[in-house]
Formats: sequence, structure tokens, C-alpha cells
Amino acid sequence: MAIDSRGRTAARVAGAGAALCLTLLTACGGQVRDADGKAPATTRPKTASPSPSAKGGAWRIAYSSKADNAELRALSVASDRDAWAVGLAGDDWDKTFFVHYDGRQWRDYDAAADLPKLGRLPLVELASSGPRNTWFFGTDNPVGTQDVASVIARWDGSRWRDVPLPPRMTDQIKDAAVFGPDDVWLLTGTQAGELPGRWPVEEQTVWHWTGAHWTEVRLPARADAIAGRAGDDIWAVGSAPGAQVDNNTPGRRATPAAMHYDGRGWRLVPAPQFQPPVNAGPGDDRSAVLNDVVPAGPDDVWVIGTQTYPGDDPDEGQDEAPVLAHWDGSRWEEGPTSDQLPGPRPVAPDGAHGLVFRWGRLRADGTYERIDKAPLLPGRTGQVTEFDRAQQLALSELVQVPDTHEVWGAGSIAAGGGGSELNFSHGVVVVHEVPGV
Repeated sequence: MAIDSRGRTAARVAGAGAALCLTLLTACGGQVRDADGKAPATTRPKTASPSPSAKGGAWRIAYSSKADNAELRALSVASDRDAWAVGLAGDDWDKTFFVHYDGRQWRDYDAAADLPKLGRLPLVELASSGPRNTWFFGTDNPVGTQDVASVIARWDGSRWRDVPLPPRMTDQIKDAAVFGPDDVWLLTGTQAGELPGRWPVEEQTVWHWTGAHWTEVRLPARADAIAGRAGDDIWAVGSAPGAQVDNNTPGRRATPAAMHYDGRGWRLVPAPQFQPPVNAGPGDDRSAVLNDVVPAGPDDVWVIGTQTYPGDDPDEGQDEAPVLAHWDGSRWEEGPTSDQLPGPRPVAPDGAHGLVFRWGRLRADGTYERIDKAPLLPGRTGQVTEFDRAQQLALSELVQVPDTHEVWGAGSIAAGGGGSELNFSHGVVVVHEVPGV
């Protein structure tokens, strides 16, 4: 049974760093250090200045929804012959819809017939370990409300079947990793804005499905993402309390946290500690968190996060910048980034020790290749008008197809604004074939 490229595929609510433009970490003076604050033996990126001059091909549209008021929010790829995507559609975005790929074409699937409780679920996850074991996780409420309606279901190859919720489940499903019908890990949390050092215990909880029930497992630190290559090689990343904010403020600043599961238990792995850019303002009011993890092998793990630090203008408050590091099995190495990338998420492995982002690929040697836009879709007139040429591709999820150098993305291609009757949004699945590997 094939595990997908990350042990899971998921669509998350974008973090604060997702909209940031990446800046070259070395040019900003970024530096990676171990948990004791000491720089590892080798921390410099392989290439000090990644160049976006090389072209890495273009996105190809594999699926476009018939509805012109739709978007896809989650994607799971068990193989190049089996995949699922989930999204929202309707004038009020009030319908959750499923589409399935059978190796020949994408087809709508009436999941509501299998799942009577299925309603509007804007926060969704999909994860798969094979064609007969794909899991769906959905939550209907935005952060901050008490009335939560969550759904967990498993596709067994013939239909979707309800799975009981974990007891005392909190109000948001964050991430999930699936390795078998009896081996599923689920991160939940409150995202309630608690100060670091005062997080509720739920923020350090992961739920493990063993085939009959959920078991509550306490993690060494708060986790926001989980992924793995096998049931005995799983990573979770997030943050842990660091130094106290100040003498007058309770709580502590967030520091990066990385955790690993070896089949027996979870342990902290010394996490990269990122120094602020050279243009940061004075003061030590800074923090950093890890938002995502991309494990391609035991000696090939990428982590992506966000650091916050005093800006060079005190009146403007704090600045934020994305951070990136690579684990080679024994130490972290600073990862080169490029201001050509629109944000650090979504991201997927490329099958060749590098990463694919929305508009580009970071190769293993540190160079950056641009990925060109997808072809234009016809608008409401059936033609590509001048209005339609402003359409943009937005991706919620990127997934490497197992055992290939192909990356699929799910999201939308949309045009318009301001209430124009020409506005449209099509849910799409796009494909990128990594060149030259």
C-alpha cells in the first residue's frame, strides 16, 4: 500500500507568513542554530543567491469545475491513478463537494449520500495511504465560536463511512497523517490566541487512531503540522515557549519546535533557531514558529516557518519573514529562499530532494526555477475576454504523486471583483512535471 509523498495531504487556514514574499535568507543575515544556540558545523546554503532565471515549465490544468462559483481546498493523491479533492461551491459557498480521479478522468462524487451530516465545511483535510484508505476531516466553524460540527470519514474503496470523533475534541482540525486503516494521526487545536507558555494542553495533543478508537497522546511541544513517510517515521513541527516576553507580560515568546516519532514515542529534535535579518530593529522581542514539514526521507526533511522581529521603524511595529531549513539526518542546514516566491505555503517535495511552491521550484542545489502560469480559462461568455485575462491561480494544496517527479495542486482560477456579473471562480487541479530529473 503506497503512502503518499508526505504521509498526508491537507488544506489549512493560511498562517500569518503565507502571504509574505520570501526574501533571500542569506542576504538578510539569517542564520540557523541548534537548540543550545550554537551554529552546527555546516549551516550555509548550498547556493548563496538562488536565481529565478531558469524556467521550470508551466502548470497544466487537469480538472476545472463546471460550476463557476467553486474552489478546491484539499487534495489527496494515493497514486497517479487515484486521487480525491474537496472544495466549496455555491453563491454563498455553502456546499461541500467531492471529486474523484480514477486514472482516466475526474468525476463528481455525491459524498452527501454516504455522509448525511455533511454540510458546509470550510476547514477540510484529506489524507491517504492507498486507494482503499483515504480519510476526510472537516470542521464547519471559524475560530472563536462554540457550536462546532466536525466530520471524520474514511473511504474504503466503495463508499465513505463515518468515523467517530475523538473525545473532548477541540474546535479546529489542524492536520492529519494516514499510514493505514489502523494508523492515523490527527492534530487539533483552538487557535485561540493564547500567549506562548500559557497554551492549553490541547495544543500539545495529537490523537492516534488504532483501528477501533482514538488514543490521546501528549506531544513535547505545540504542533501545527504533522507528516511522515511511514508509521515509524513521523514528524510534527510547531513551537515551544522560549524566553519570557517581559517582566510585565505573562507568557513567553515562541521558539521553533520539531518532534519525531520512531514507532515507540515522540521526542524533541533540536530545532533550528533563526536569527533576525540584519535590517531588524534593536531589541530581543522576537519569536519564530514552524508552520509546515515536508519529509521526503529520514535524511531529507524540510521545515518552513515564520519569524517575527522588531522592524527598522519603531512606529511600524514588528516585521515578519519566512524561514526555511533542511535536515540531513544529523543537522539543520539553512535553506535558500527567493523573493520570487509569493509565500512559503503550500509546498510539496519534488521527488528530487527539492521543493515545489506555487510559482517555482527550489532545486536540491539551491537554484530556483520559475513555474509559469496555467493556460487561461474561458469566462462566463465562453471566450477569453479582456476581463478574463486578469484571472489568477490560487492554490490551497500541493502534493507530490508517490514515486514520481510530478506535483499536483488544488485550488481555484478566478477573475473579477467588485460585484461584476462577469466574475467567476472555478475549482481546479493543476499538474507540474518536474523537468530534467
